[in-house]
Amino acid sequence: MKPLGITSKLTFLFAAVFTVMLGGLYIATYYLLANELETSLNQELMDRAAGLKGYIDFENDLPVLSFDSNDAEESLFVASASRYFQIYDLAGGALVYQSRELGLMGMQFSPNELLQINRGPALMDIQTDQGPLRFYNDHAVSPSGKSYVLQIGMSLQSKQVALDRFVRLTIWLIPFGLFVAGTSGWFMARSVLKPVQNIVRAAKLIEVSHLNQRIPLQGSGDELDQLALTFNETFARLEHAVGEMKQFTGSIAHELRTPLTALRGEAEIALLHGRTPEDYRRVLSSQLEEFQKLSRLIDQLLTLARAEAGEFHLERTDVSMDLLLKYIVETLTLLADEKGVALKLDSPSATVVRGDKEWLERALLNLLDNAIKYTPAGGRVTVRTESQASGVRIDIEDTGTGISPEALPHIFDRFYREDPARDKSVEGVGLGLSLVKWIVEEHGGTIEAASIPGDGSRFTILLPRD
Repeated sequence: MKPLGITSKLTFLFAAVFTVMLGGLYIATYYLLANELETSLNQELMDRAAGLKGYIDFENDLPVLSFDSNDAEESLFVASASRYFQIYDLAGGALVYQSRELGLMGMQFSPNELLQINRGPALMDIQTDQGPLRFYNDHAVSPSGKSYVLQIGMSLQSKQVALDRFVRLTIWLIPFGLFVAGTSGWFMARSVLKPVQNIVRAAKLIEVSHLNQRIPLQGSGDELDQLALTFNETFARLEHAVGEMKQFTGSIAHELRTPLTALRGEAEIALLHGRTPEDYRRVLSSQLEEFQKLSRLIDQLLTLARAEAGEFHLERTDVSMDLLLKYIVETLTLLADEKGVALKLDSPSATVVRGDKEWLERALLNLLDNAIKYTPAGGRVTVRTESQASGVRIDIEDTGTGISPEALPHIFDRFYREDPARDKSVEGVGLGLSLVKWIVEEHGGTIEAASIPGDGSRFTILLPRD
């Protein structure tokens, strides 16, 4: 069974919500209408009772209706108000006066029932053959002090008829309302989802070969624009990642081709022209150097991949940075001397951080090794440390070839290598600085680079104490 689409789901949801709201509105309206009719009927009944009471006179101590029969308005009111009207003697329970309609209905209360009515509420409902009647119970006192109970009634049929008409009208309107709700819900869902469909169509056009394309924004700044913006940011990251992979593929292909070509060429020459053991020993020695280059390249790739995958865990201990730098500088002094580069350490005070000594050593070795490699003979490399309130600052400066402004923002990217500004004879595929950045950030620190082409570079590391 094919699942429902979002348009259908939204249509059903809108129709369901509208049905619930319509049902709630119907119930609320029904009860409000019933309450309004009830209040209006009670008020009219009490107004009739008050008006009719004004036309009661007493003759021989008995209540009688007295009005001007020549006055049409009075006659009409009395005839209407006294349609359901009767008077009882409260003391004896005798029926003193009863309208024709109540007489035909045979409605008459016993003395006990009359006493209960007198003690009960002013309004009371009675079910008759002609339908329900509502009575308002009032009192009248004769000049001699004799009490009478006045009952003025009204039929409740008008209220029931109005409610029945409302129900019948609602029965006709609800299906029409549901149809309108479903139709409008479908059009609204289509209208709301149209930008989403546009996003889907635009996203389908973006392929690996066209990652520079973006989903157009509507400019409304709403959630759909935020969705499109999120897609665009994702495509931008994907474009950057694919660009890195392409650069990585080109770099690896170049770096692998060189030693492999050298290995193959030397092997072919040895097979064609090699005659003495010394010739073979020389070829094998040269090939070992190429194998070492390949091994070093693969080791860098595996190390960075495992580091970014979280397979390495730092063993944090107290590390004396001045002692560690002193050891590294002593280790690299021979390499610097061979190139004619002066290597100097300026660490005036003891500095201690909490970190992994081996990884920190690897990062600093990498930076200093690069500084020496890219500094020509007669230049210098200086390492400075400074103790700060938040941690330790390490500056590594060289007087080498420098880094161009265009390349500076990318030097910590994986597989990035600035060949035009650097010595092409220097080995590497642009992984060293990426690993350095990972090590520093894993220690909670930061690393920045500043450079002027031709005047050298400076790398600044800030490491927290804890």
